[in-house]
Amino acid sequence: MEKSKNLFEAQLRMYATLYFIIGLIETELRRRIMIALSSLAAEKGYREWLDVVPKSFGNLRSLRVAYRNNQYSWDGVEEFLTFSFWRHLFDGSNFTLLWIPELYTVFPALEKPKSWKSFAQVGNHMARANGIRNMVAHYSFREVSDFQRDKEVLIWIIRKMGGVSL
Repeated sequence: MEKSKNLFEAQLRMYATLYFIIGLIETELRRRIMIALSSLAAEKGYREWLDVVPKSFGNLRSLRVAYRNNQYSWDGVEEFLTFSFWRHLFDGSNFTLLWIPELYTVFPALEKPKSWKSFAQVGNHMARANGIRNMVAHYSFREVSDFQRDKEVLIWIIRKMGGVSL
C-alpha cells in the first residue's frame, strides 16, 4: 500500500510540474499571439486581432464558447480561449495565412523562423503539448518514464519562444 501511495504522490508532483510549465507556455503564447495578430490586423486594415483568425468551424466554436464564458463580451475573451484554440493557429493551413506574415515572431529563437520546417516543428510540438495538457488535466496517469520526454517537449517550446516573461 505504501509503495502505491508513494508512486501516486510522485506522479502528482510530475503532473504539477508539467501543468505549471504548460501554464507558462499558454499565458506567454496568448500574449505574443495577440501582439502578432494585432500587428497583422492593423496591416490589413482590421480593428482587432480576432479579425484575422481563420473562420474555421473549430475556431468559431471556440470563440463562441469563450465569448459566452466571458459574459458575452469580446473584451478579454482571450482569457477564455482554450489551449487547443491557440495550438490550432499553428496548423498547416495557417502557414501562409498567419505564420509567414506575423506568427513566426512568437518564436524568435527558431533557426530559420519563416521556413516550413520551423512552422512544422512548432506545429508538432504544439500538438504534443496539447496532448500533454489534456493528459495532465484529465489525470490520465502514464508510465513515469514519459515525464522527462513530456517535459522536454514543453521546454523546447519555451526555448524557441526565447523564454517566458513572469
